[in-house]
Amino acid sequence: MPEEKYRFTVRLSPEADRMMKEAMPKGNCQSQNEFTENAIRFYAGYLTTRDAMEYLAPVLSQVIHGTLDSFGAHINRNLFRLSVEEAKTWNIIAGMFQVGPEQLKYIHGKAISEVKRLGGKLTYEQVYENPYPLEYSLSLLTGEE
Repeated sequence: MPEEKYRFTVRLSPEADRMMKEAMPKGNCQSQNEFTENAIRFYAGYLTTRDAMEYLAPVLSQVIHGTLDSFGAHINRNLFRLSVEEAKTWNIIAGMFQVGPEQLKYIHGKAISEVKRLGGKLTYEQVYENPYPLEYSLSLLTGEE
């Protein structure tokens, strides 16, 4: 049984009529009635979506905010763990070499220069190729000549 349809009169401006006739082939519409029905469905869907966005935007914002908070907490925990490991490493190195304040100042300056030169991208491979990437010798660290 075919779908029951209702007849109603529509008044269109000449511009709207021209737009409909030009767009009908693009929408694969065989009649003005089919085009009008599709246009009504499209516009009603658009309005429904717009109403949904007014609800979804704050909800999505809350979800994203919660996810970022969780991610930030995770990063902070991992940075803390890495900092502990790095502190242990530096304490071991400091115990092996008694570096004085002047030597430390020199090393600090060289490290800054090297990191700037490399754009903060010092890699293990660079250290491996040049065991003294900061251009100081072991004698500087140990105080030997």
